[in-house]
This record gives sequence, structure tokens and C-alpha cells, in this order.
Amino acid sequence: MHSPTPLRPASLLAAAILAAAAPAFAAGVSLTQNSSTSWTLTNGALTAIFNPSSDKLTSIQLAGSSTNLISSLDSEFAGTPFKSGAQTFGSQIGPNASYVDVWTTTASSATNPITYSFHYLLFAGDPTVHVYEVLNHSATDPATSVGQGQFLFRSNPALFPSLYQVNTGPNNLSSQTFTNVASTASNFSSVTSQQGRTVQNVTYDLTGSGLTGDNGSNFFTKYDFSTYTQFYQAETMYGSQFAVSEIVPSMESLTGGPTKQNLAWTDPGILNMEFMSDHYGIDAKGSAYPGYGYTPPQGVNSTKLFGVYAFRITNTNGESGAQINQDAINSIATYKSLYDTDSELISSGYVPSTARGAVQISAANSAGWNADSSRNTVVLSDPHVNMQESTQGNQYWAQLNQNGQATITGVAPGTYRMTLYQLGQWGETRVDGVTVQNSKITTPQNVQFTPENFGKTAPIWTIGTPDRSAGEFLNGHNAQGQDLREYYGAYDYWAEEQALGNPGKVVYYATAVGSTPATNDPNKWIANQWQTFNPPLYDSANSSTDNYQNTAPAYVRDAAHGGTGVGPANYHGLPWEVHFTVTDQQKAQGQFVVVSVATVALDASLTLALNGHSETWSYNSFSPDDPQVRSGVAGFYQWAAFEFPTADLTAAGLDNLLTLSPSAHTDGIMYDALRMEITNTSANPSTTGWQDYTYISGSTQIAPVDTAGLTATQSLTDVPEPASLALLALGIPFFLRRRRPLMVN
Repeated sequence: MHSPTPLRPASLLAAAILAAAAPAFAAGVSLTQNSSTSWTLTNGALTAIFNPSSDKLTSIQLAGSSTNLISSLDSEFAGTPFKSGAQTFGSQIGPNASYVDVWTTTASSATNPITYSFHYLLFAGDPTVHVYEVLNHSATDPATSVGQGQFLFRSNPALFPSLYQVNTGPNNLSSQTFTNVASTASNFSSVTSQQGRTVQNVTYDLTGSGLTGDNGSNFFTKYDFSTYTQFYQAETMYGSQFAVSEIVPSMESLTGGPTKQNLAWTDPGILNMEFMSDHYGIDAKGSAYPGYGYTPPQGVNSTKLFGVYAFRITNTNGESGAQINQDAINSIATYKSLYDTDSELISSGYVPSTARGAVQISAANSAGWNADSSRNTVVLSDPHVNMQESTQGNQYWAQLNQNGQATITGVAPGTYRMTLYQLGQWGETRVDGVTVQNSKITTPQNVQFTPENFGKTAPIWTIGTPDRSAGEFLNGHNAQGQDLREYYGAYDYWAEEQALGNPGKVVYYATAVGSTPATNDPNKWIANQWQTFNPPLYDSANSSTDNYQNTAPAYVRDAAHGGTGVGPANYHGLPWEVHFTVTDQQKAQGQFVVVSVATVALDASLTLALNGHSETWSYNSFSPDDPQVRSGVAGFYQWAAFEFPTADLTAAGLDNLLTLSPSAHTDGIMYDALRMEITNTSANPSTTGWQDYTYISGSTQIAPVDTAGLTATQSLTDVPEPASLALLALGIPFFLRRRRPLMVN
């Protein structure tokens, strides 16, 4: 056991920050260190038991209740290099018993390549457990990477049968309530433990069990409840007595940018605060593809803070999930003020609000910004890195209004890449060197988003919308137009192709061809193109997961199962076909045909053949964790420009055939959008100056250069009053007592 940690000089200063503004509570905190496995924390609203030897909370009770709401609140070790090591236990009680912060630190060693600490923090009178993780990697520690980070509120599931979520993605800007979730049923464990029911990691086929699956399907999977980080702030699970809300007060210490998707809830009744993961993305692979994992720099001392995140526990008191969740969101401003008072948190790398700055953006757009601001995004992230692979520093984003304006407040000082993109337009604009300073407003100058169109005229044809999602395609959305999150065995890919009229392939008419009209229907393009589709399904006859060989269409099933094919394990379909015509006027637009293909998961090589002339986009081999099999419609976004000579086209008015074929790698390709242009200017990045796509011409393939970005020119303006930043974020004008412009190149 350890006595409360004495305050360091820097911590004493940090503890005084905003002390006068900190909320007043009726009761202070207390800490009783009973043993190395039991510390009792109270704050007037909660009583919690911390087991420092196992790095977790083992009990949480609301004041006035004897009900333990958890089996544990802990940090996940799966996907990490964390091993055992010398432990030290720490605690700190704030001035006037205003907070108690407890933690366990496990030191690095020959077998544990990184020092890690898990913190649990209570403020007086606040019914919330705040959590954060600190990683320290010394110059002499072995090279390593951390692929996953989660805090898990493992509840008593019988107490929390319902889940409320809101703003879980750009196509889900509304609420959804799940009542009596299958995994909270009393017989869920007995059903899912039956042989053959587990068809994927934490995915169960409930067919014939009497339990209802997710979203009208026969399946339960944790992936159905995943969320985008862009608009997500909180979610709430609740029952008739109690509720707990998982809250993200700031996205700054998450990884992967706004389009990253994270797990949010799993069985049985676990709120999953996933702050880092290669789910829906790519594994950490070092400098070439940093991925979504955290790879500490080698040969130097480094510290990485993840958090603070929060779990707010309340009595339901007859409120709906929506009301409880909104109350949790409304608490965020108070939490940020409280964090400014925790000197241990600040010494671990948290930047107090008085030491932060802001970035004020006004960006032009030659195509015009969308009136729906959710479509227009500006991101601050690691410099010289694709925003999707930003893992070393902090990240922030905002939505630009129709005039291209936004302000990002509460930004930690540092140097950032600024990325601008618009859903519905191709490409992104990257600006490096945006510098943020303490108590200053940074205003980048002459900012313009440029849609990356290779031709000067409208495309010959398009399929889908370049919105970094497969949501508009078949299997991408539900009847209400929201993202469809289902286990992939809930639909039948080969049967869908058959229903579209062409067993084994998709045939799409991008323009009218002869008497055949243009298709003009994204529902006739399937979100994912599989080379092999054979989902595990529960077979009650033999308690296995081989039932798809019984239920696949006859042209896929083998003779032993009443079909005419070779069986789903061996059937690989046919290339997809896009048919179109061009006019003489269109052919005269230039010497190059450029077919742009945007994907939200490239888990195979993709070969395009234009009238028999083929080019291949090579699979990156960076081990993506695929949205195809994780109930997602988006993963790691990338796109390519395939360039062909115009001479490859047929004569005006005759049918042209473009085929698309995935390689034999697992899970295939999830599409975002396609387009074809004819231009007299090559799509080669050396010509366009754009470096965010793969260029393919014949046997030549040029990869994106993620380190390339424009150089920022900006002005810095002093903000003498910290409150001014908050007023600026609300759009409230204020007067500066002094202004001192400074141009920075």
C-alpha cells in the first residue's frame, strides 16, 4: 500500500487552476486503503472498491443503495503488449478533498516493453468514474506497438437491459434505442454456449433459440453497436432502476480521425470505451503504414495520455434513455473544469484549459460548401500523416458551415496537419504546419479546398457518392436510410446477385446502351464485392457452423447439398461488369480515360479491365480488420485513379465493358464510389500535384505520399481572457484588449 502521493511543484500550480470556478459539492472524497487488493473510495455520490493489484474497480454502488452495479471496471489487455512487471500503487487526494485519483503502474521490463498506468478518478459529489491511461516508453525500452485500448464497464446485465445511442455516424444523425437486448436475457449464456452458435468473434447465430437478434436479424454481435467517432459524445445503458452513460468529453486522445469507428457496447451488458483499435482499420505497421495503433518513437523517452473518459452512474428516476444521455452530455463542460484541478492528471500530460489555444478557419471551396454542415469537415491531426493514421499527438475536428467557417477551441499547443474534405466530393486538401499556441487564436490564411476532378467537364458516369461510406449501396443501409449494421451472414451475397438478374456477378449500366436504359440505382450495386462468400451459420443438424452450404443458392451449392455448383467454399463468382457508351464529343475531350475507384475497405487486389485492357491496384497487405465482417459500412478510406488511353474505348455509341475483379484475398473490396472521366491531362500526381490517391497506368503504380501537404501561412492573435475562447466557440463576439498579429510561414 502507498500513502497519498505528495504534490509535485508543477502539480501544486496545476491544482490551483480554475479553483475559484470549480463547482462546490456538499461532501468531500475519502480513501481507505484496506489492503493491496481493496481500497475504498467515496465521494458522497458513489462508493467504489479499487483493487490495485489487478488494476481495476470491483464494485460501484450509488449512495443509498447496496447494489453492486459491476463485476469490474477495467482496462483491456487484448491487443496490447502489456505484460506483468513491478507494480506501484498510487493515490492522490485533491485540495479540500475535492477529488481522489488512484492508479496502478506496471513498470517496463525485459518482457514488458512499456510502462502502463490505469487511473480511476472521482470528484466530490459527482456520480461519475473518470478513467485515463498513461503509457511511458523509455529510450532503452524495446520497440513495441499498442494495437488496442479500452476501458470496460462490465455491468450486472440484468440491471441494464436497454441501450440508447445517438449520432453514431454521418448517416445516423438520430437516436436509436435497443430494448431487452438479447445478450442481457437470462438464457443468453446457455444458448450461445451451444456448439455451433458462435459464428465469429463475439457473434452468435440465434436461429431457432427464441431470442431475437439485432436489427431484425437472427444474430447478435458486438459490432452492430459500433459508432463513428465524428459526432459521438455519449451512450447510455439503463434499466428500471439504474443507468450508466459512457462519455467522451473530448476526442483529442482518440486515434484515427473522425471517420474512425470504434466498439461501443458488447455482451453481456458491457459499455466499451474503445479509444484505440485497429477495428475497421489497419494494424500498426511502423512508418510505412502507421495504422490505428500507437507505436512509441524508438530511442527517446515518450509519454502518451489516453483520456479522460467517463462513466456516469445514476438512478433512472423514470427518465428515458434519451434524457439520461443528454444529461450526461450536458455534464461535459463541468468535467473539463474539474479536470483542470487534478494535478496528477496534468502531470501525466493533460493540458489545462487555460493553456490551450484555438484555430479559426475560413476556407474557400470551388465547388461550394454543402448547406448541411455535417458534410463539411476540417481536422487537426499529426503533421505529415494521413489523418486516419494520426496516433502520436492530439486530434480535433469541426464542421464547416456553408461559408466554409469553423472554429476549433480547446486545442493543445503544438503543430498540426489541417485536412479539409467534403462528403460528395473527391479528394482532400492537406495543410501542414498549423501551429497552435497557448491562449492564442491561429487563423490559417488563404485556405481552399479543391475537389480532385481530373477532367474539366462532367464525368462520363458515376456510381455511388464519394462520401467515405458504402451506405448508399445494397447491404449498406436499412429501410430508413441509416447505416445497416448486421453480421454479414444475415444477407446472402450470391442470392442477391441472382435476384439482380445475373447469378455470380453484378451487371450495371452506367449509361444507356442501345435499348438498355441506364441503371441509375445504387441499390443494384452491392456494397462489398466478395471473391469468396461463405459465412459461418449455425447448423442445428450437426451443431456446426457449416449451414451456408445448405442454404446457398443452387448454382453455388455442390451436388451433395442438392446444387449444381462447387460449394460456397470453392465458388468464386465472376467479374462485375459496368457497361457504357461515349459520344464522339466526349472522346474528343482528351487522350486519357481516368476511372476513379474509392474504397472503404481494400482487402484484396482489384483488377479493372477496360475492353480487355487490364490494370491492377495491388493489395496493400497491411492486415485490415474489415468492416465487411464487423457490421460496418466503412473502414480505412483510400482511392485510386486508373488511367487508360482513350484509344481503348469503342467507337461512339457502341458498348464499352469495364470489369472489376478482386483477388483471392479474404473479404474482398467495399466500395465508396466510382466515376469515369475523359481528359487531356494525366492523373499522374506529378502532373496534378495531388498526393492522396494511388495512380495506376498500365503496369505503373504510384502510391499516395501521405507526408506531402501544403505549407501553412497563418496569423496568431492573443486572447488575454480564457473565457474568450469559449465565447468564440459559441459564436459570441468579444473585444480584445490587445491585438498583436504575427505572421508565421
